[in-house]
Amino acid sequence: MRFVSRFTSRLGIGAGRIISTSAGRRILGIVGAGLVLVTLSTPASAFRAINRLEVVPAGTGQFEVIGRAGALKSDYWCAAGDYVRKSLGLSWQTKIYAVDGIGASATTGARSAVRFTLDPAAAGVTPFTGNWTGDILTPGYAFRANAAYGKCEDWIFPFRSRN
Repeated sequence: MRFVSRFTSRLGIGAGRIISTSAGRRILGIVGAGLVLVTLSTPASAFRAINRLEVVPAGTGQFEVIGRAGALKSDYWCAAGDYVRKSLGLSWQTKIYAVDGIGASATTGARSAVRFTLDPAAAGVTPFTGNWTGDILTPGYAFRANAAYGKCEDWIFPFRSRN
């Protein structure tokens, strides 16, 4: 059995010629293997936040936001708030605590990640009690889910004027 492959002719493979079924199966096998590799490169339990940062579970009651080049500290909070609302389905009033500042990921090996928790006692973190901090990722610092998600405003309203 023979068929004409439009896909392979556009790539210059076969160039409109009739190719054998075994060659067609080989091409489809290579494409299929590539799709499997792309699928396996992302953790199955990863959540992609509105700002495109990935969030992965990191133990009991904890999760990690995996950073990327150019991510701001507020981007980590945005992803944490989005995860708590959309993936966990918790209330807007749920408090989210930073466990660590930006550092190496314990779950994926990424160079920049931040761990968060919903239960500071279980994570061994003392809630921040000061009035002000210059670093919003200080261990123990907390935002409610609505305030954390509020850090996503540039992603929610990308064309907003700042006048």
